Amino acid sequence: MHLLSLHIPFTEPVLIIALVLLILLIGPVFFERIRIPSIVGLLLSGAIIGPHGFNLLSPDLEFSLLGTIGLMYLMFLAGLEIDLIDFIENKTKSIFIGIASFLIPFVSGYLVCRFLLHYEVMSSWLIGAMLSSHTLISYPLLGRMGIVNKSIVTIVVGATIIADVLALVAMELITNFATSGFEIDSILLLALHFALFFFIVLLVVPRLSRVFLNMYEGNLGVQYIFVLVALFVSAASAHLLEIEPILGAFFCGLVLNRQIMNTSALYKRTEFIGNNLFIPFFLISIGMLANFNLYLNQPRQLIFLAILIATAFGSKYLAAVASKFIFKTSKAEMNLLFGLSTSRAASAIAIILIGLNMGLVSDAVLNNTVILILITSISSSYITQHAGKKLLIKENDTSSGKKKADQKILVPVANPANMENLLDFAALIKSDDSVTPIYPLTVFTNRNNEVRQQIDERQKQIEKIIDSLQTEVPFETNTRIDANITNGIVRAADEIVATGIVMGWNNRSTPLHILFGNVLNKLLEKTGRMLLVLKTPSSFREVKRITLFCNENSQFETGFSLWLDSVINLSKSLQLKFSVNCTSKMTHDAIEAYLTKHNCLKFLESQSSSTNPRKKQRSEIKNSASELLVFVNSRRDTVSYSRQFEHLMNNSINRLKKNNIVIIYPEQ
Repeated sequence: MHLLSLHIPFTEPVLIIALVLLILLIGPVFFERIRIPSIVGLLLSGAIIGPHGFNLLSPDLEFSLLGTIGLMYLMFLAGLEIDLIDFIENKTKSIFIGIASFLIPFVSGYLVCRFLLHYEVMSSWLIGAMLSSHTLISYPLLGRMGIVNKSIVTIVVGATIIADVLALVAMELITNFATSGFEIDSILLLALHFALFFFIVLLVVPRLSRVFLNMYEGNLGVQYIFVLVALFVSAASAHLLEIEPILGAFFCGLVLNRQIMNTSALYKRTEFIGNNLFIPFFLISIGMLANFNLYLNQPRQLIFLAILIATAFGSKYLAAVASKFIFKTSKAEMNLLFGLSTSRAASAIAIILIGLNMGLVSDAVLNNTVILILITSISSSYITQHAGKKLLIKENDTSSGKKKADQKILVPVANPANMENLLDFAALIKSDDSVTPIYPLTVFTNRNNEVRQQIDERQKQIEKIIDSLQTEVPFETNTRIDANITNGIVRAADEIVATGIVMGWNNRSTPLHILFGNVLNKLLEKTGRMLLVLKTPSSFREVKRITLFCNENSQFETGFSLWLDSVINLSKSLQLKFSVNCTSKMTHDAIEAYLTKHNCLKFLESQSSSTNPRKKQRSEIKNSASELLVFVNSRRDTVSYSRQFEHLMNNSINRLKKNNIVIIYPEQ
């Protein structure tokens, strides 16, 4: 028996996994040192170790399985990370760009293949369908650059799905026509399949997910396995209905978008495993398909390949230029759109493989498609990275005003019943790009021998609640012993230079001024910092609508930008728009102007410029956990204080027992 016996290509699973993991460890680092994006490095690594390179690995069933998981994961993350508010706001742009990205390459591909390369009619249409699709190969680069939530990225993600759906529908129609001619039954059957698919993924999956994730809240392992089950059940449902599985994966991510928030530990785990394990397997598997030896035996295929590549790049670039011309996007945004939409992968391979099995295209066309995928993917990475940097530089250059100070949120906690909701709310209103922690505070007024034990018990209780929140937002607990609670809160806020103090009550029936009046009134007198007082009878995850009430002259308060930023962050975290109700059109216009200036107008729900808060509260606000009310009250003797508005607020607290209510006292 030989101590060392290796068979090429490797057949032992341990050797295969060891080689691939070694590539994942060393490859990206090496290629980035020579200024080649890590995604390109993985594609080239696949070509080097594949059957047409050193033949160390073969694209067998096991490796193909891992590559398929990676592709599904890539599309799932694209749906999970999409900004739903931005997506809805820019749906018209997504539809136009998606149709342009499909139609221009589709027609161009047919014309070039039919009249320049002299392919058959059906073959030309099929290659046109292949060219019209694209896959977001360079999407992981956007996460590393911190621009995954930019409007242009959201638009392209939506456009990708539209282009791919149209490409796959075109493929179905072309193959059906090639085998049996034009049949209306086939088209109706395809429409029925899509209807069943959307019923399963858009209605059944989100309802099951909501129940399951709530049932196993805190059990991260079980929740993650459920996410994988939801992902592949959705993809399998699409496959069984003769729809491309990548659509199932994307729409699964889309429907789980609001349930898996990007600050949660579940989201971070899902993203980490995908970007560092499964997606790299997919990129390597794509590179392994490349066969450069074909062009040594058939040099004429180089001409066909060059024409195909020129058509692929030119047609997608024309679609990007058309979008720039119509929607007046910047050059950096146009190039980012072009970079993201120019790469082909799964859909392109699927379309050509089906054509090969039906005898519509040859092996040479399949190999040209693989090389096209490799070249467009490499180019996409370079273009996307370059355009992304330009976009970031432009935003930094054009940003106006001073850099916003880091949020420092102090959360006095005493009541275990509402402690979790208070800390959860503080995480929701915190800027996602800030590394400053949230400061839970416990104040003790007794100095007896048992206070040390009480401090330890409270510390463990807070840490347990923080763990249950499953958020990546940092927390730094603080404990004080003081003469009274108010002094302890004020001194702690002064020490950390807090920008806001979050406090609350849980009782559903006791009015604010009776239960909380003593501490709150003293805080309002002793500190000018922003106070956010919460009534939280239910979890913020149940909220489906946010309504902001503010009085006349609220825009003139010193802390106007600070409280409005908190509302914006809340909307962003919950992926919900908020409506504004105020007695003054001037106040409404000031809010709208601030949102416009900071590119946040998408969070404002369309409505008339001025409404009567009392009428709105009585006629439209329901006594429901799905309705979140935010009142911007103010201290007495300030520019925006109103007895009538305060009466409306207290009335809401007493009447609406199920609603979460937030009362903001702006900074003075």
